Amino acid sequence: MKNTLSIFALTFAAALCFGASALLAGDGAMSDPTGSPLVEWIFSQIPEEPLFGDNLCDADAPEGVWSMASDGEFGANEDKAIWTSEKIGSFDCTFEFKMSPHANAGFLFSCTDKDNWIPNTIEIQLLEDYGCQPDYHSCASFYGYQGPTKNASKKANQWNKMRIQRVGCWVKVWLNDELVNTINTAAWTDREKSPAGTDIEEKFHGHSLASAEPYGFIGLQGLHHGEPVRYRNAVIKKVKNFAPDTAKSGWGLLFGEDLSNADCDNNVWSIKDGMLISNKDDAIWSKDKYENFVLDFDFVCAPTANSGIVIKASDKANWIPNALEVQIEDTADKPCSFTSCGAIYGKTPVLYNSMNKADQWNHMSIACQGDWIFVILNGELVTLMDKGLYTDKVINADGSETKPWLRERAPADLENNGFIGIQGLHNGEAPAYYKNVKILGL
Repeated sequence: MKNTLSIFALTFAAALCFGASALLAGDGAMSDPTGSPLVEWIFSQIPEEPLFGDNLCDADAPEGVWSMASDGEFGANEDKAIWTSEKIGSFDCTFEFKMSPHANAGFLFSCTDKDNWIPNTIEIQLLEDYGCQPDYHSCASFYGYQGPTKNASKKANQWNKMRIQRVGCWVKVWLNDELVNTINTAAWTDREKSPAGTDIEEKFHGHSLASAEPYGFIGLQGLHHGEPVRYRNAVIKKVKNFAPDTAKSGWGLLFGEDLSNADCDNNVWSIKDGMLISNKDDAIWSKDKYENFVLDFDFVCAPTANSGIVIKASDKANWIPNALEVQIEDTADKPCSFTSCGAIYGKTPVLYNSMNKADQWNHMSIACQGDWIFVILNGELVTLMDKGLYTDKVINADGSETKPWLRERAPADLENNGFIGIQGLHNGEAPAYYKNVKILGL
């Protein structure tokens, strides 16, 4: 992945690439994407797999420290963590754990440095603390930052079940089937105080949660205080494995076979070798309007190519102020911004850059339901937008100013039900080609 930020990155740099700007409303209020049915639908399309592979075969762990028994239980004999072998962005992870008396461990994510993980990781505390008053050291706390809303731990030597779901900046924790903690890391821009004004533990004052990587390694802490912890049934769904089966019933070609369902100039748009091609800066449109849908397609950009997927359009002839555009552009290896590939152009920047280099094929899914828009680019959730937060014509939800030519209407005033289009040959002789443009109504 490209252009991600170190956990020590300066706060202003984090605002460029992480998405503190993407989800913050002007007054600091935020919208929780996990409340959208889209989240459940997206994870329903992702296969579940063992967190560390079968019998820990995919784990990055010190030799002789971690082992799995024949019944599937696993644990460590030293205070050394076990890690995934790859970095992971948005995910839904579930596991069971059993704490011996006084045991202490942690679920670790967003790790950028396995050898020095404590200052470079976010930790969900695992602790034998049945019956104790919750605080930011409790089981299911964001360790050192925010305690759970209640203590849902079981007694020592009983199995607990934990679920952690990360969607962009938002992280939720369930303990024994109770939602006990929710955090939006983008809101935690202060190094010493939480958004609610409570203290952050002093040893974490060196960085803010908002400057943390939007993706990283996932791990479990080892034999931390000499008291054993056992784990089992650790599974994960990774958004990077999102691949809807577009051959299933309900999916169809947006523009039909041979553009039979398209509203376009046939002298401008054509299909060649299965690719949708334009020779002029003139958009192609769906004949029907769509409100709740998933659009799935492949595309390739020539060097410097600039195009876009237009959604929620109410006026095809004057679509720029009357629609939203998901940017399609050759922006690989460039800083994340409001104009990066996958961004809601001029409105919401990408969380990080997952664009492939020019002349390489990319895969994108755009999911819309109500005011929510999710963009998944090459298997990573890069953009989340609640257009209902964008109530001003000039000022975006994060307080930044939008482009001058996008100030005629506020996004919140746009109808959700609209036409879908693809921008034509926008940047001179640098084309973007599309194929397999399919849609599913939700």
